[in-house]
Amino acid sequence: STSTSITTTTTTTTVPPTTTTTVPPTPQTAEDAGLHWWNDRVFYEIFVRSFKDSDGDGVGDLRGVIESLDYLNDGDPSTTDDLGVTGIWLMPVFESPSYHGYDVVDYREIEPDYGRIQDLRGLLAAAHERGIAVIVDLVVNHSSRQHEWFQESRDPSSELADWYIWEDQSPGFIGPWGQTVWHGLDGRYFYGVFWDGMPDLNLENPDVTAELESIASFWLEDVGVDGFRVDAARHLIEDGDDQEDTPQTIAWLEGFNGHTDEIASNSLIVGEAWSPTVIVGQYIPGALDLAFEFELSDAILLGIEAGNTSGLRPVLERVMETYPAGQFAPFLANHDQTRVMNRLFNEDRAAAAASILLTLPGVPFLYYGEEIGMNGTKPDERIRTPMPWTGEAPGFDFTTADAPWEPFQGGAEDVNVAAQDGVEGSLLEIYRSLVHLRNGSPALKYGDLQLVDSASGAVLSYLRSIGDDHILVIVNLGRTPTNAIAFDLAEGPLDGPVKARALMGRVDGDPDVDPSGGFTGYKPVSELAPYEVLIIQLDEV
Repeated sequence: STSTSITTTTTTTTVPPTTTTTVPPTPQTAEDAGLHWWNDRVFYEIFVRSFKDSDGDGVGDLRGVIESLDYLNDGDPSTTDDLGVTGIWLMPVFESPSYHGYDVVDYREIEPDYGRIQDLRGLLAAAHERGIAVIVDLVVNHSSRQHEWFQESRDPSSELADWYIWEDQSPGFIGPWGQTVWHGLDGRYFYGVFWDGMPDLNLENPDVTAELESIASFWLEDVGVDGFRVDAARHLIEDGDDQEDTPQTIAWLEGFNGHTDEIASNSLIVGEAWSPTVIVGQYIPGALDLAFEFELSDAILLGIEAGNTSGLRPVLERVMETYPAGQFAPFLANHDQTRVMNRLFNEDRAAAAASILLTLPGVPFLYYGEEIGMNGTKPDERIRTPMPWTGEAPGFDFTTADAPWEPFQGGAEDVNVAAQDGVEGSLLEIYRSLVHLRNGSPALKYGDLQLVDSASGAVLSYLRSIGDDHILVIVNLGRTPTNAIAFDLAEGPLDGPVKARALMGRVDGDPDVDPSGGFTGYKPVSELAPYEVLIIQLDEV
């Protein structure tokens, strides 16, 4: 699908009509670019329990998210004091006995801690009014052990006996990361790849598939969500002890994606397939519309940790070769991973990582709190801690309760939204600038990526281009200054002389465009500081 009914409120760049027949008009929307509505978006991942508590019980809720929408996007494209995101991914909001929600007991009810279904409807209406699409986590690989389906399935004579995977004797094999996957119960064994509290559904049973498709239809048609993030997408169907990325899994997702497109042609299915790029590419575009790019995420952070581009450049090349144009989801970290600040340790490095993420092709996803540099390392609860909105203990404006469901990270007095709001050079303001810059740039949203050669192995550079919109991105990954900054592009899309204009950072000179549309020995500045970022518009003159 290539359009959406969601109101668009992102800033666009006005480009004069083309005066030549060789360069087509620069597209101003994803549809103009032959892409999908999600290619106009920057998504923001929210753990509802930790985002904003509206009723003072110490637990974040859907009304709290509604109250915080203006922080994410106030709906006015002329303002830049919001974050500017145009999509939200809600981690699980269905009824569940666990704090995280990934073991569902009712797929058609909202978790009572978060509110009621009318609260989600209210969030959807308020988000759509601001031009924000909303997708929700859908767990199809497994349910809670407490789900009535599983409880009935325990009886071998029941109609739901085959809704889960049962064996009279344990097949004996272990899981992909050495875990126990066959769990004893009632003298038999059931399969659960994650733990015995989350038994795997038998997706080869057509009745199970039909029920999950009916659930998807309910949320898309009756409630009005814009799509789903499919959890554990690579684990859906096992083939003996082959438990990851099986052809049966991909085929099931192709059918499910086809069903959601029939119900809502504009629905988005983004999947968690935590595999190398070469494997994830098999899911796109038929099984999933987008997949998270875990290999690229790690390469960005490792590149900044190491201070060189040697590992990142080949991953970027592989990503660009693997997916249809723009059909992948880059990110830096999520709810299962160490937070960015605990890997990079300072705001300059975090800003460099953000600058790469938000100038790459694809559909970027941000994890809540990333934009203020929240801390967090495992266990999981500690990478999903409450969002500090101000520096005022004990509730930090997340809650009026004396204590939240999980303690705040240490240092919340300093690492919070209010401390960075409006402060030039703060991580929050850098994120805001980058998101708004991307929202207004056809090249950054839809353009091709060409790696640009640098005289320094510490400096990453690439050119994003579509039509006559060209943006050069330069990032020093190194911890020391460098003046080895001559840039070469052997062959490129530039058509004649260009004028360099700084969108972020600075620029002192223009490249000399050669007949091949590239340039040689371009020095936009004399020296790059550690982790400095230059984003340069190259205007054709």
